[in-house]
Amino acid sequence: MPGEPLPAALSDRAVERGMWLNIAAGAFGTFWIGAAYGTPLPLFLQAVQATGFQLGLMGAVRQFALLAQIPSAFLVERLERRKPFWAAVAVTHRLLWLVPALLPWVWPQGKAWWPVLLIAVLGVSEMLGQAGTAPWLSWMADLLPAQRAGRFWGVRARLLAVCMVVAALAFGWALDFWNHAPHALLGFSLVFAVATVLGVADIAVHLAVVEPAPTRSAPGVSFWKRLAAPMRDRDFRRLTLAMGAWTAALALPGYSNSTPGFFNVVYLQENFGASYTQASWLIIASALGVMIWAPAIGHRIDRFGARGVALFLMAVGPVFTLAWLFASFAWWRLPLVGLVPQPVVLMGAASLVIGGFYGGVQLCQLRLTQVFTGSAGRTVAMAVHWSTVGVIGALGALAGGWIKDHFPRAWGGLVLPGGVAFSYFHVIILLHVVIAWSIALPLLRGVGRGGMKDEG
Repeated sequence: MPGEPLPAALSDRAVERGMWLNIAAGAFGTFWIGAAYGTPLPLFLQAVQATGFQLGLMGAVRQFALLAQIPSAFLVERLERRKPFWAAVAVTHRLLWLVPALLPWVWPQGKAWWPVLLIAVLGVSEMLGQAGTAPWLSWMADLLPAQRAGRFWGVRARLLAVCMVVAALAFGWALDFWNHAPHALLGFSLVFAVATVLGVADIAVHLAVVEPAPTRSAPGVSFWKRLAAPMRDRDFRRLTLAMGAWTAALALPGYSNSTPGFFNVVYLQENFGASYTQASWLIIASALGVMIWAPAIGHRIDRFGARGVALFLMAVGPVFTLAWLFASFAWWRLPLVGLVPQPVVLMGAASLVIGGFYGGVQLCQLRLTQVFTGSAGRTVAMAVHWSTVGVIGALGALAGGWIKDHFPRAWGGLVLPGGVAFSYFHVIILLHVVIAWSIALPLLRGVGRGGMKDEG
């Protein structure tokens, strides 16, 4: 707890207990993630007629918010403990999600301004959340045994994916159940309110995770030298640029690692008439993909090294996003379910791989940032990595929003194999694949050619 003294050394029992408490806390947090990074937010923005630029800007703000890690890291390294600071900013970050829950009730006449207000308020929330990210990552890197870190993240991802399935089902049902006048937005209010409560519960449980004593940086080193120091390492620099390009590729359609993107679910509902519940199937399929793939990926990270595993996942994963090119306007009758738009079934199947593989890349990234940061200065080094990745990723999100507003829904009579007109969305998907393969992959492939300290 915040008032307890830091242990000089951790027993195996304390480490094991901390790892399981981490997972238990994450189970609550997954419900918040399901609302914040799943279908509810983009569908809420769509319901209040947000523009493509506003959708893209919301994604870009999330990426730019990673810059908050840098001042946070320098502040935390002046503190004796990371946990109290992390808890304060994280709780405030989660509580701000009451704003979208309350808007329909406290300012119903201002609906035209809701997207602007949400971008501002949730942008502040993201900055606070990112202010706690570098301390948390540093804390976890000090806590987790290096030889088991990959397997831990893999097992954690699988268990939390079960919670994501439950969250997606519950949220999709709530949105459909209350999707009628005069309270069409009641479902959104309930989803965001429940997610906020469970998100705060995540922080409360996580306070019981033991915090190892941090290794302090050597005094007397200037701010700019400490900021530049990690980027002087060739492999760290290439890793950061590679993951920045990868994040930009994901941000184009609005992906958040294993979670289907903003434009995916908006396009699915706009063009194929999918219900909120059906749109949530992509979240469910992605979560199932994490359940299927994450433990095996975590094991292979420990056995073969995170770089090689990431290269494979980044090469194969984007192939399955190309399934969007074969979507059609057909409706398929499924047992126990009834009629479902063909793209829901098609992309649900593809998401079993996309979710697992893209989530697996994040596991590799977590491991590689641990490999390339020593105990001293780790918080600042991680902040430099994630902030740089965020700034590059924001360019992808802004590009996705611009493309949606400026490219046509039907492009010059060009029809894809499934009978759907080529549109702005397909431009986004193709750019996603091109950036992943032509920029992110070559950069990551170059990591370690100078003799990388890979854990595999």
